[in-house]
Amino acid sequence: MKSANFLTAIDALGGDEVPRVWSLIITVFGDLAQQKGEDIAGPVLGELLAPVGVRPEAMRVALHRLRNEGWIETSKQGRTARHALSIFGLEQSAAASEQIYGKALVADPEWHILCFASNTTSSEQTRGKTLAQRGYVKATNGIYIKNSACDDLVDDALILQGDVKNIPPWLSGSLAPNPLRAGFKQLSKTLSDLSIDPIFARELTALQTATLRTLIVHRWRKLVLKLPLVPDALFGDGFEGTQCRNQVLSILTLLERPNISDLT
Repeated sequence: MKSANFLTAIDALGGDEVPRVWSLIITVFGDLAQQKGEDIAGPVLGELLAPVGVRPEAMRVALHRLRNEGWIETSKQGRTARHALSIFGLEQSAAASEQIYGKALVADPEWHILCFASNTTSSEQTRGKTLAQRGYVKATNGIYIKNSACDDLVDDALILQGDVKNIPPWLSGSLAPNPLRAGFKQLSKTLSDLSIDPIFARELTALQTATLRTLIVHRWRKLVLKLPLVPDALFGDGFEGTQCRNQVLSILTLLERPNISDLT
């Protein structure tokens, strides 16, 4: 494919899996209306999602679900419904944004590993849940990683700190398993094949830009949020997510986020 056009980009980014409408709507708001007071009119949301194949009735059902689950609030302006993220929705969206839009996670100077002696399965599960609440990522039984300082003394753990060297396949594979790596690789290929360039980006309407951004962010979000919050170096050399991240961020820069007021 020499260059992208809107319809071919929609088809390519849609992928083989039909996105859940409620999840797609969360992506829309997380990308376009993540600040308190920002809302999107129902008709505009419908036009934004229509090229993806989202029908009005499916959008209504999804919005109803999101309201019931506390993600979305709806108000009326005349006869037009306007939707916005709730306080809960804003908090959840903000928490994920750094991982979605941020650069590769580098090693904190005080990142460390806890190493425990072997234990029973039930005790390991209990320990894993406790440490997860403190921000630790389980690499394998008895080994936990945290990309920040050790704030509490763990009496029965060996604490290791230092430079990242010789990342073994069992560790990188545990942190980023093959199906996830394959997802990054497939998204990279899709974006490369589309060859989105500045000329293409300038020819889009604001609404078309918003739709394409939604699809790109949605596919990227589903992958990157599955990565544990550990330094990218631990995923090993040639990690597929690194190239994919660079492509996504580069394309999102080209497809500049439109103002909600321009989505008409």
